[in-house]
Amino acid sequence: METEAKGDKQARGSKEELRALLADFDTAMLVGIERDGSLRARPMALEHQALPDCDLWFVSADDTRKTDEIDSHHEVNICCLRTRDRAYVSLSARARVERNPSEVRRLWQPSWKLWLGDENPEDGGIVLLKIDVARAEYWDPDGGRPRIVYAEEPPGSAEDEEARE
Repeated sequence: METEAKGDKQARGSKEELRALLADFDTAMLVGIERDGSLRARPMALEHQALPDCDLWFVSADDTRKTDEIDSHHEVNICCLRTRDRAYVSLSARARVERNPSEVRRLWQPSWKLWLGDENPEDGGIVLLKIDVARAEYWDPDGGRPRIVYAEEPPGSAEDEEARE
């Protein structure tokens, strides 16, 4: 059992490795939890500019069901497909809605019009969906088996115990 734990620890990877991997992906499906507990997926454009207080982020209009879902249930899944070689990434994460018009204006991209229509960064109706990744798995089409690219240390782990001593 100890061997498995050590192997799993080595397989955890890092957020830097995850960010480098995601640079090859453009679109993701954001899966959230609706009020009735059902799951709902939506396509989202991956934003590749790093922000200091999250691992990944998306832009959205604020008056959407997905922002209501995230306000109620922070747990989300993000699935990405790289079409050129059929590689996949699956992220288990926590999301939060940041309603900060000055940050939206600073990050504004004209290409967001595709997703936001007539919403204007000056109106305050655009928000950032900030994502903190708990676990990331990667399926390489040649390898067949998923590989953990990143995983948080679970609560109560040996490393948590050592930190408390």
